[in-house]
Amino acid sequence: MSAGLVTIVIPTHNRPFQLMALLESIQEYYTPEIDEVIVVDDSESTIELSNKFPSLKIRHIPLHERVFISRAKNVGWKEALTEYVFFIDDDNVLASDTVTQALNAITRMKDVAAVMPAVLYKSRPNLVWVYAAPFTNQAPKFNLLGRNLPRNPDLEGKYYSTDALPNSCIIRRSALEDVGGFNERLVINSSMDLAVRLKRRGWKVYAYTGCFIYHDVEPPGKIGWWATHGAADPKRVRYEIRDWFIIMRIIRGKETFLTLRSVFQSLRFVVPNSLAYALRGRERRELLTGLAKGYVEGIVESFRT
Repeated sequence: MSAGLVTIVIPTHNRPFQLMALLESIQEYYTPEIDEVIVVDDSESTIELSNKFPSLKIRHIPLHERVFISRAKNVGWKEALTEYVFFIDDDNVLASDTVTQALNAITRMKDVAAVMPAVLYKSRPNLVWVYAAPFTNQAPKFNLLGRNLPRNPDLEGKYYSTDALPNSCIIRRSALEDVGGFNERLVINSSMDLAVRLKRRGWKVYAYTGCFIYHDVEPPGKIGWWATHGAADPKRVRYEIRDWFIIMRIIRGKETFLTLRSVFQSLRFVVPNSLAYALRGRERRELLTGLAKGYVEGIVESFRT
């Protein structure tokens, strides 16, 4: 039987410094509600963690091949023994009360499956990465609440319905079991699909803006800031665009001429991302090849139901 209520699951790939910063924040703000920390690691070379954080119960699961984010999350939560699972990407850190506030937020209402914390920029903590990500009237287009704006006290300390769970979320294990976890067909971006499937099963999914994490990414300003993740990881680029086409099919079903419309709609981010990869990517040829490959694969996948 688990001593705590929540297991922290961290999928990680080739970001040892960010992973260490996250684990340091967990150790600094440790609470007895945390049972253990499970690190699912498909990095090219893994690092020893157990001796570096003696006050944490860490289970390090190194994988021998790259499985990407969705499968890594599934590996992690299926190893957890607690009632709640707190997922957090390796390029984020906790605030002093993140875990406690997240637990309080999800336990207040029995029909809530998942709660995401508000996300601030680590380097500019008064700037909002996003408060919540509900759909506009044209799903899967998002109304990104607070995105790249200064913190707004009027928007904080509140629950907002959300249709994606970026960077971090706390989820009931029973809800994960109810929908079978993350959709591994969506290799990178499966949090929106998870939120949609949870809601279709009658669960509620919220963002809670009284709970915060800090995202260690470049803030707006320099050209190409929006594509720094992809610029550093060509394989990720391939699956991100592929996932987008699959998501459009999942959300919009058998809408007439969907694939053709998706091709044109995708240009609004494919073009600026391509520019960012060309200007800032260290492996420009591989990045643009991955983008092209994922684009073609996404179109093919979009014909599948």
